Amino acid sequence: MEVDILNIIYDSQQYLDSVALRNEVFRKPHGLDIKDDDLSEDESMDMYGAYIEGKLIGTVFLKENDSVCVQIKAVGILDEFRGIGLGRYLLEFIENLARKRGYSQAKLMARVSCKDFYIKLGYEAISEPYNYKTIPHLDMTKSL
Repeated sequence: MEVDILNIIYDSQQYLDSVALRNEVFRKPHGLDIKDDDLSEDESMDMYGAYIEGKLIGTVFLKENDSVCVQIKAVGILDEFRGIGLGRYLLEFIENLARKRGYSQAKLMARVSCKDFYIKLGYEAISEPYNYKTIPHLDMTKSL
């Protein structure tokens, strides 16, 4: 299965598709709707989509925190494509991009249910669990 990772341009059809995917992955399972979120920050991020045969199946976003650290956001994959290494693939892609740009640290906000996945990839928790949009999360970091 060939996966293409493509840059998503804000306010394009691909961007609208990414909003729908994020709603499906992050909000609907918890009875929420992404339409209630302020997505204006998206415009200032590097957004990427994972595509299989032209279908968007995952997203990963990158936002600069400062000259050393980036924030990785919106790591999401449709249910039917989970468990086959695509999450790892997306994180490796975005971490490599951050390294090439000179960053040495990455941070992310992880759902507590995904904590072990991130630990396997070298992340460590730097906060106690807290609720974000009613969903338990924690902050994690990794040296790049």
